[in-house]
Amino acid sequence: MELSKAIKDIISRFGTKVLSTRQFVNLLDDVGGFKDEPAASKKVMKGLLDSGFGELLYKLSEKKDANWQNSVRKCVSDYAAKSGYKDELINKIAAQLLYSVGLIDELPKIENGVQTKPTTASGYRIKDPKELLYALKQEYIAALSELLTITTDEYGHKYGYYSTEANTQLYVIDAKIRLIATEVGESNIDSWLTAEKSKVENKNRPTTAQLKQALDDVMSTLERDYKALMEKGLVVEDDEFGLRSARFATDVVSDLQSIEKKIIIIGNKRKENRQSWIDKTKSDFLASKSSPASARNGVLDQLKNDYLSRLSELDRSTNSGEIDFSDISLKDIRRKLINLGSLLGKNMEQWCNDENDKLSKDREERASKRKKRNVVVSAVAGVALLIGGWQGISYTTSADARAAYEATIASANSEYEQGNYATALDLFQKAEHDYTASYSSSSYKSEARAKAVEASDKIIANWEEKVRPLLESKKVAQAKSLTLALPANLVLGGNSEQVFKSLSEQIDSDLAKRTTEIVDELLNDIYTHQGKLSEARKAELNEMIKVVPDNYWLKFIKENAK
Repeated sequence: MELSKAIKDIISRFGTKVLSTRQFVNLLDDVGGFKDEPAASKKVMKGLLDSGFGELLYKLSEKKDANWQNSVRKCVSDYAAKSGYKDELINKIAAQLLYSVGLIDELPKIENGVQTKPTTASGYRIKDPKELLYALKQEYIAALSELLTITTDEYGHKYGYYSTEANTQLYVIDAKIRLIATEVGESNIDSWLTAEKSKVENKNRPTTAQLKQALDDVMSTLERDYKALMEKGLVVEDDEFGLRSARFATDVVSDLQSIEKKIIIIGNKRKENRQSWIDKTKSDFLASKSSPASARNGVLDQLKNDYLSRLSELDRSTNSGEIDFSDISLKDIRRKLINLGSLLGKNMEQWCNDENDKLSKDREERASKRKKRNVVVSAVAGVALLIGGWQGISYTTSADARAAYEATIASANSEYEQGNYATALDLFQKAEHDYTASYSSSSYKSEARAKAVEASDKIIANWEEKVRPLLESKKVAQAKSLTLALPANLVLGGNSEQVFKSLSEQIDSDLAKRTTEIVDELLNDIYTHQGKLSEARKAELNEMIKVVPDNYWLKFIKENAK
């Protein structure tokens, strides 16, 4: 029995529903339907029906769909792509099934072993490339939506992606489309495939603005949590200098580091280097909870004075030889200096070593001078003994000079006690310079010079006390005015010299910065307020001109301001 007749016979007996069952192929075999067909016909029909073709035929026979050819063509081409059997055999089996259920009017004719298409209008055209390409494109578009997996990212945004399995299925359809597109000469198929896939993939993806806002929100939350954790984990203690010292509790440090890592990760996504923000935020926070740097500098200066005072005591108590720098009191002050210096970023160990070396060299020079003086005194004494009584003569002839010296020193001491240190400095230096008698000249002059040094130290201390607050409040011009007002005849040494040098350099540096700033500010005011300056602005301008008289722009603003 011919296969098409056998199929019709089975359908007439069991109905079209039998096409979707496994028993259908066995029933055909029982009635000899495959007897005159190629050997693989039974396997091809079974595989084709199992792939969904049997169910499709049953549905189409009950209610023919307008696009039934596309559905049939797709199902047959899918099975052909994965079965490995020749298209001619598959198409022949498919045609006999379509003919038996009445979807096509006649079977394709076989001429010289080649299967031809039926001539009727509703004929079977399973191999039309353009229609096949269209059907495959529709299948690809449908598969893109069906196989897309929707998920949510860490910021709550939904986006779609294709799993490995989904990409494999898309690749099969993709390969078919490319093959048929080449056959029909459609050259832009690659861009079409890419565009269709991107269209579906990007449909649910967040916009650039949404991603930026999400990153901004996460960063704001991390920064808030970071600052809150710093407050929670803060420990404030008094250190050995009587100052507040802030740090983070040990159990909080790891939590802070965890947030820091997240901040850096989000910062990288925003193309920002957040490490500098982290370092500054921590240092500023601890600094705000600790004693101010000015207080630490004040303690440091006091410790330096204590160190120099102790060196002076050791110098006076050590008649000859080297100073014992291992003195317990000196070592304790040195330790404190080094510890505090490390907090302020200053090398106080080197400073102590320099002061020790300075004193050692000074003692060596004094010892050398004493030896020379003793030799001269011995020689003069021998001559005096020969000529008789020069010492008495020298003492008597220098009486007026000594009296004048004592009167000047007394006046200087009085001014010093009243706090008039500049006047006292002038008088001490006058006593030193005006004493011209030969009697104990070195002793008298050394005393006056030592007093001049004390007066200078007081002047510098008072100057420092006024200047530091001015610098902290950015009143640099006033600080510079006070510096210019210092006596020109100061006798500086040791700590006073270092304080003067350090603060003077800072004043000059801050003044240069402030000059640039105020010029910009004043020029902007002139431009925006038609040349008018407020009284406060005018006052600062006048102060700046006093200490920076040669600045072109300050003079220009002064001349043009209203």
